[in-house]
Amino acid sequence: MNDFKTILRRQVLPARKVLSSALWEERNRLLAPKVVEFITRDSAKVIHSFLPIERNKEVNTWPIIKDLISRNLKVVVSSTDLEKEQMLHFYYHPQLKFRLNRLKIPEPINAEKADTSTIDIVLIPLLAADKQGNRIGYGKGYYDRLLQDLPKVNKVGLTLGPLFDEFSFAEAHDIKLDYCITPFEIYQCQ
Repeated sequence: MNDFKTILRRQVLPARKVLSSALWEERNRLLAPKVVEFITRDSAKVIHSFLPIERNKEVNTWPIIKDLISRNLKVVVSSTDLEKEQMLHFYYHPQLKFRLNRLKIPEPINAEKADTSTIDIVLIPLLAADKQGNRIGYGKGYYDRLLQDLPKVNKVGLTLGPLFDEFSFAEAHDIKLDYCITPFEIYQCQ
């Protein structure tokens, strides 16, 4: 089962990395308003957002975060304790400073620790997802652990590519997405 995930990771990430800057920017420009529309329609108050790994051409969440803050919503961002393989969560504010960790993930410096029990929506980075809500990330399990601790949150995957119809290798213990937002659609999974 895991072999198929590995193969897909080895295909999707390199393909995304070679997207032209123009196409990457266009897809982000189309995606951002869909994410904000979904969040405001959902009446969420506290949103957990990933911060993009630029070298991997992940979804650019910076404009989304700034738009949400301008609407007086709270945004929670994370830093990664790579040794303990866990994420630590902090409130975002416009004056917050960031540094890149050794994996080139932006992390907040001297931020206020967040109360994760108040999170309504978790925005999840994806390498790929299917229409049933099965997701593939980088394989380290950081979001699996976060989502286990927050069973009632709305789980929303963000991807710049289209959704697959169905992954035949999904496992019963995998935590599925509730929604997936692409530049092309807001898709309700499951």
